[in-house]
Amino acid sequence: MVLVNDNEDTRRVVEQCYKRHKTVVNPIIEWTDQDVWEFIHAHGIHYCELYDEGFHRLGCIGCPMARQHGREKEFARWPKYKHHYLLAFDRMLKERERRGKLGSWRMGTAANDVFNWWMEYDVLPGQYNIFEDYEEGEIDDLST
Repeated sequence: MVLVNDNEDTRRVVEQCYKRHKTVVNPIIEWTDQDVWEFIHAHGIHYCELYDEGFHRLGCIGCPMARQHGREKEFARWPKYKHHYLLAFDRMLKERERRGKLGSWRMGTAANDVFNWWMEYDVLPGQYNIFEDYEEGEIDDLST
């Protein structure tokens, strides 16, 4: 077994990674969120107060692993990060242009275009939805 996905339903308490010659122990792999919070409260463990503010996942701000709504919430709370993402996207575009690679780039030619792509707003030039001609509920069977 090669351990590459921490979120698989097939994970076990004790696993062998044959590629890396390691035994991996996952002592709380079967715990629910409620189990974790009960343990935290029972033992007086300090935790990040962002959980008390409704955050369910803590990671990098604007992380592509977070859902769109989560990224929006993070950028609304920490707008300087959005600003820095835009600056980084602008620098990236300038470097792609300097290297002659902007023509092959399909995510837009401005920092806001790339940010919208990053946020998955479906607003890229030339992007279309294969279902755009159908009203919701109008598609009966797509298998034909």
